[in-house]
Amino acid sequence: MPSTRVAFRRLNDIDTGYFEIKDPSVVKAADGSYYMFASNGTEKDKPWCVGRFKADHPAGPWQELEPTVITNVPGPEVVAPAVVQKQDGTWDMLIQTSCFSTTGVIAQASSTDGRHFTGAPLPAMTADDVPQGDFPVLSLYDVALSDVKIGGREFDCMTFSGYRSLGCGDVYVALREKGTEAWEAPVLALKQEDVPFHNKPGSANYEWGLEGAKVVQLADDAFLMVGVAFLDRELSDRGTRQRVFFAASRTAGGPFTAMDTPVEPTAYPEGTGENGHPDTIDMGDKLGLLYQERAGEGEGKPWHLRYTEFDKDELVLKIRVTLNPQIPPQSAKPDRPYSP
Repeated sequence: MPSTRVAFRRLNDIDTGYFEIKDPSVVKAADGSYYMFASNGTEKDKPWCVGRFKADHPAGPWQELEPTVITNVPGPEVVAPAVVQKQDGTWDMLIQTSCFSTTGVIAQASSTDGRHFTGAPLPAMTADDVPQGDFPVLSLYDVALSDVKIGGREFDCMTFSGYRSLGCGDVYVALREKGTEAWEAPVLALKQEDVPFHNKPGSANYEWGLEGAKVVQLADDAFLMVGVAFLDRELSDRGTRQRVFFAASRTAGGPFTAMDTPVEPTAYPEGTGENGHPDTIDMGDKLGLLYQERAGEGEGKPWHLRYTEFDKDELVLKIRVTLNPQIPPQSAKPDRPYSP
């Protein structure tokens, strides 16, 4: 389906100024309504916070609610949350503490009312928890949460970016079996060099690393990563380079194979623009995609959100063919037995 711009109703119907929204995290509540937690603010003169919104559908319109109050989570950029509601009605949040320094961790917080969150004594993940493999990992940011099933067991799946140097991030995944507290050791799920359309670390026109990633399971053998890459363009083209991307794997921890950039900025190529940090929403036979965009002149312009949907069966077929291009597409259909 074509993407549509998401509409918002401001709190108390009052426009309180320059409004930007980024990094959405969507939760479906028990009553069927949707809650969204997102980075909310302005690029210039107002501090950013984690805003809250409510809607009957992820495409909106969204009603702005009172913003969150987060205590005991220190850091200069405590935004870009990943939120879930538990069966008992309480709320859990994972959230970065910094994205512009090498001090970032993934903090954890909880709430009884979905607005007031209190940080746990210890973070959910730090750079010291990440095995030092292909690259050193100095700092973490941009976290997402999803549910996966492996061998009949249910797991929480945490996806985040790890900096090898400031601004130079790769995507890591950690699993935790449902009902347990400890996360397994994270694995490097997708490195920048394996995304052919992404700018290469060390290049003269390098802008930023992979970010805003989340892993979604579509079948026993079909895992989709959604995230953000930066196109390999001249550095002077800032404001045109961010793109939502898809990647495929047979397992939650990867390795993932980059596929494509499924949505273009609505002003491109007539003008400039870019899109980024997505979230996915299970819509039955469709996968909803809510993502940020800025169009017009790109960098420095306000971020808004757009929504679109993808057919799950088509995505499973695409994942299977991507991972094994030798197989006939007909045999890779979701309703047929499949082995790689």
